[in-house]
Amino acid sequence: MKIDAFSTPIFIFHNDNNDEIKSLVKEYYRKNKFNSTKPDNWNCQLFTTFGTTNFPSDCLEKLNNTFIQFQKELQKFGNMKFTELWLNCYESMNWQERHQHCPGHWSGVYYAIFDSKEHSPTHFYHPIQNLLESNGICSMSTLEPKIQEGDVIIFPSWLEHAVSVNKSSKLRATISFNFHFDELT
Repeated sequence: MKIDAFSTPIFIFHNDNNDEIKSLVKEYYRKNKFNSTKPDNWNCQLFTTFGTTNFPSDCLEKLNNTFIQFQKELQKFGNMKFTELWLNCYESMNWQERHQHCPGHWSGVYYAIFDSKEHSPTHFYHPIQNLLESNGICSMSTLEPKIQEGDVIIFPSWLEHAVSVNKSSKLRATISFNFHFDELT
């Protein structure tokens, strides 16, 4: 008998007010697309603001209702402390390698510019993928949630994920973030 124990929670919410954030992202990228400095240990091709404080954090305020929904669904209340916030832009043939965001607690991706007919969503890897493969139980078990522009996906920071090659000529842009909760006293 097989028991599927300890499922991994992934939360998807939709932000109906995407136009303002999308405009902010397009303008920021237009002005800064040649100023990206990708971290040395990243094996990918994309524009990113990771590791800088250049990308305006006020876009998080526009996602406040999403974070309230997340807290209600998780039944976890307290101050959400954002430790990193960055913009990733993928032009044609750009991609992001398999990675995770440890030592964070929670991570998220906001799909600011995303065409579900042309772009692939973030794909997530089974948490015990290596164990399963080494025992011949399954091969490359991944999850690609159905995403549309304006969606926010929140997941445990330890969950490995990647972005496949953008085969479209259209820009794909996401705002990523890491956070934890400060407990209410």
